[in-house]
This record gives sequence, structure tokens and C-alpha cells, in this order.
Amino acid sequence: MKKIITVLFVVLFSASFSHAQKKSGSSGIYGGLGYTLLFFTNADVTDVYPSFDFRRNSLKSEVNPYIGYQPTKSFAFEFSPSLVYTNTNADKGFYYSQTGLQSDRYYYYPRNVFLFMMPINVKVKMFPFAQRSYSAADGIFFAVAGGPMMIREEYDNDIYYDNTMQNIKGFETRNNTMWTGDLQLSLGYSSPSQLAYGFELGYRFVPLPADRKYPLMSSVAGNFNGVIASIKIGYNF
Repeated sequence: MKKIITVLFVVLFSASFSHAQKKSGSSGIYGGLGYTLLFFTNADVTDVYPSFDFRRNSLKSEVNPYIGYQPTKSFAFEFSPSLVYTNTNADKGFYYSQTGLQSDRYYYYPRNVFLFMMPINVKVKMFPFAQRSYSAADGIFFAVAGGPMMIREEYDNDIYYDNTMQNIKGFETRNNTMWTGDLQLSLGYSSPSQLAYGFELGYRFVPLPADRKYPLMSSVAGNFNGVIASIKIGYNF
């Protein structure tokens, strides 16, 4: 991930001073790659997936290839899938009961936590300040995106009788793969130049069933909602 960040910043810096930046694409078709930092806002989820894991030098991040079509200066339509991967350790555990009975309720502490998410989104961008003549505000946009999302989790759980973690009951490895949907609202900037760069800040809503079938956040937590912050590079054809 460090290499991806470095490449993106080098390209963004170069693009800002490139003479080719002055030439805009004329076909309306564009594509590129984004790098996104993800910050979960559900407290139960952040206990298992901390935003910054300095022990493993891990950030919650995703890679976002995209391709789109902008028929007018005011609107654009985009196919925007993402790949999210992290392998970390939990900050805290959680109480879980397999039967729903209080007598079967134990404290689960996850280790070697694996998470993979794949949102497959379609995005609509609206450029409210676009003008017929060129303006620096042309690239400011509001966006709505949504689609199906695959989530896979796997933990090595240490199981304790309570959260003092003094008496261990056993060990258990569990995994689960599921599908849900997501909705994303965002604000950003996309340069209209041929060699383009952009920034985006938004919020993603990811509802979960909370069916408690598995000792995993995809089954225990109510959502995987989070803030997303992206940098992007692309090309306007």
C-alpha cells in the first residue's frame, strides 16, 4: 500500500505542473485509479478493526479502479468497484453467545483478523458549478453511489469466560462470506484536464443483518458504516 500511495502522489505532483494538463479530453470517456483510507464509525467494528494498527503497520484502505462517461459538464456516470483488504489484530474483544442464552455467553478475543470487502458500485456525479466557459470550480462534484458488496471475514478467536481474560475456555477459527448492499454519499473535485487528478471525501452506509450466527463482526455488528477519503489519478480520453 505504501508503494501505491507514493506513486499516486508523484503522479499528482507531476500532473499539477504538466503542460498536458491544459488539454481536456473530448470524448467524455474517462478512467483511472483511486486509493482510499477507510475509517469505520461503528464502535464494535473499530474494536476489532482499529483504523491504525501500528503493530502491523496497517491502515484500513482500498484500491478503486474506475471508468466513466461524462455526456455533459454537469453530469457523469461511473462504474466504480473497490477492493478492501486488511490483516490485523483486534484492540478489544466482544461478548458472544452461540445459543442466545446468558449461560452460553463468553468473551471472544480475535487474533489474525482477516477482512476482505468488494463493493461493486455505480456512481452518479453532479457538477453544480460547471459553466460553459472554463472555471476552476468546474471540477467540484457531489456524488451518489451504490451497489452490492461482498464481505469475507476470518478470525482466530481466543475464548474466555469474561473480559478479564484470566481464564481461557478454548480456541476457535471461524469464517463467513456474505453479500449485502452499500450506499455512498460524497463530495469531491476532479480536474477536467486530460491527465487528471482528484480528491473525494464521503460516507459509506453498509447495513448488516446482526443475526449473531457467527462470532464475527459481519454477523454481530449492525453495520460497517465508515468515512472514506480518496485521492485519484486518471485520464480523460
